[in-house]
Amino acid sequence: MNLINENALAEMIAKAVQEQRPRLEEDLTGRTIGINEFRRKYCGGKSAEWVRTFVFDRFPETDWANGGWCVNPHRAEGSRGTIIFEKRAAAWIEEHQLEIDWNERLAK
Repeated sequence: MNLINENALAEMIAKAVQEQRPRLEEDLTGRTIGINEFRRKYCGGKSAEWVRTFVFDRFPETDWANGGWCVNPHRAEGSRGTIIFEKRAAAWIEEHQLEIDWNERLAK
């Protein structure tokens, strides 16, 4: 004998998932972030200098000037700072995570 109506429970779960789906599948289209948010979310909290050296410099295809997703990777004078198109950056990091030496250290 079941004390729980499995069909009603399944319907409740499906409804809850459907209501939460937009939040769970956050749409990053058009969103931009700065270097600090990028390094915290996608680079394990590595320093901005580390990200600029071992991601932006090592992989020039990330630079907006080369068709990439990062505008002003080195915060050029007169610019407002580094701008990162989050959706493209997230996809790129996912695709290239094994090519990055996450243990590499900056020279002192």
